[in-house]
Amino acid sequence: MSLFTKTSSANTRLVSSGSDIGTPARIKSYINAYYTTLTDELNGMIDTDNLIGLLKGGTQTKDAEVIKMKVKGNSVAPLNEDGSDLRFLNFGEGWAHTVNVYPYRLGVKHTRHLEEIESAEDVNSVMQEVRELFDSGERTIKFMVNDLWNRAVDPTSGAQVLCPDGMYICDNDRPNPVQGVADWSNLEALGDITEDSLFTADLNCAFQTAHNGDDLPTSIQKIHIPKGYSQVTWQLDKSKKDPTSGMNTANWAAGRFAFEEHKELTANAILYQLADVGSDVNGLELRWAVRPGTAPINFEDPDVIGQRLRFRCGIGITKDPRAMWRGGKLNAI
Repeated sequence: MSLFTKTSSANTRLVSSGSDIGTPARIKSYINAYYTTLTDELNGMIDTDNLIGLLKGGTQTKDAEVIKMKVKGNSVAPLNEDGSDLRFLNFGEGWAHTVNVYPYRLGVKHTRHLEEIESAEDVNSVMQEVRELFDSGERTIKFMVNDLWNRAVDPTSGAQVLCPDGMYICDNDRPNPVQGVADWSNLEALGDITEDSLFTADLNCAFQTAHNGDDLPTSIQKIHIPKGYSQVTWQLDKSKKDPTSGMNTANWAAGRFAFEEHKELTANAILYQLADVGSDVNGLELRWAVRPGTAPINFEDPDVIGQRLRFRCGIGITKDPRAMWRGGKLNAI
């Protein structure tokens, strides 16, 4: 039976060779008798998951747009008799914040001869390469959005963008723009996802304060978790009794929260969404100056044909995140 017993031995990784231009020579091995059948590698799906749905969409014509916040003081009305000098409310300026958009381009080219022979040989690599241009654009946006969220919660290696206060999306010891108002935090303590940790996060939302020290109570609308923690949250959500005890106490967290799992979240972190994505308090935006599109490339050689993909976009945080996001790091499981 040795005929049906084979021992694994890894092939050497392939190294691309030749130029970046499609020619009949490059595709010759596809259409001659050396290969009896040509099949594509099983490529991954270029989907953006549902993380992109946590950002608002917007447009921006300038490479950099500066946004200035207006802040309200924490004044109270004083005793003041008619005819006395009247005091007025004092409004101030918050931090200035810049949102940038960046250019992205990629091209593909081939010879006219390749187009001439492809229809006869039923090999459609030219059109496939144009489709892959759009795939590369979608992949770029996907990686950009995934990177934003995977470095949103107190990251150790910096983040793609910062909030107007110069801090991460979920961070500790955050300054307030109004002098005399204590620092604040939207960062939960490192730990596991438990009934106690969810209760603490819910309590912290209820006692949230605004930039001027006034009460700004919020509530958890949805909890976003990495795919690997879905079993833990499912048990917490579905168990009427505390799953970590002798099952004698009721489970406060049962059926209380909506959970959404993301396979693209690779960081060990939990995100608490406090308002609708489309609401005014959400300052996370994916801004477009130019949407992805292709155009022909004109080469000096009239028998070289090409297409280029081009778009301009950027992610910015235009508002204080305290009314929209909380988060915390999780112990690995």
